[in-house]
Amino acid sequence: MESRGSEWAYANNGRIAAEFLGFAILLLGIGLIAVIAFGADAVNAGVALLAIATFLLVFSVLVFLPRLARRGSLSFSVYSRRSIDDAEKAVREVIEEAGRTPRVAQVKSRSNHPPRIVTAEGILARFRIEVTRHPATADGGPEWTEIVESFRARDAAEARALRDKITERLGGAPPPEA
Repeated sequence: MESRGSEWAYANNGRIAAEFLGFAILLLGIGLIAVIAFGADAVNAGVALLAIATFLLVFSVLVFLPRLARRGSLSFSVYSRRSIDDAEKAVREVIEEAGRTPRVAQVKSRSNHPPRIVTAEGILARFRIEVTRHPATADGGPEWTEIVESFRARDAAEARALRDKITERLGGAPPPEA
């Protein structure tokens, strides 16, 4: 999910998780059928397929399901060189301009800068704002903040307009490079 400049990167986290889990289940089925149908002749091939399927299942459970829970099924994200407070302020101001009252919640975290969730009644999207843990910030320079917009429904014109206004307010900077 790379974003150049102030572009928002799209991620269909639900589809990614479903494809990995589906492929793992397919390999499990093929491996089991091979062992059952061909017996001892297919044990090596069946065990290899079962091992790959098990790896894919564990990988998707450990990587994609937490991402799906954190970001939602569909999301857009953008990096900003602003502090987490500035990013939160920009999101709140854009929501207020839209005539809504923003609500900010801090997520429980062991981080010095816990993520913040900004929502508003009447807007399907929610914004998760967090400091990135990117190697580019290890030099002690200004922190990078990632803003993730997640929504429960398809992307609408209102959500696109909110993203554009947030980008305009932040004065987008290029994302950190490894």
